[in-house]
Amino acid sequence: MKAGRQGNGITLQDQMRKYELIEGLQRAIDDCYRRVRRTARQEWESRFAGNDPSDACISVRIDSIPAEASMTALPCAGYLSKALRPHHGQTRARLA
Repeated sequence: MKAGRQGNGITLQDQMRKYELIEGLQRAIDDCYRRVRRTARQEWESRFAGNDPSDACISVRIDSIPAEASMTALPCAGYLSKALRPHHGQTRARLA
């Protein structure tokens, strides 16, 4: 076993490189996200900027949905869960 190696064969330098790479990728993602937000804001303001009286009563907030909220979401329109389907196995005949 070479000096400076750990039991799994990864040196401290390798770990530091990976850490720096991850940090660099996170910075790049953050920069891209900032650029997208800036562009979206400019687009929004160029299309909807003005003295519309309704602007004073509207505010928009975009936020992520917590995992527990998605569990309690309402089912889609037209979707019947198994509990609401007919139990006798017969449904209306399809014409097509």
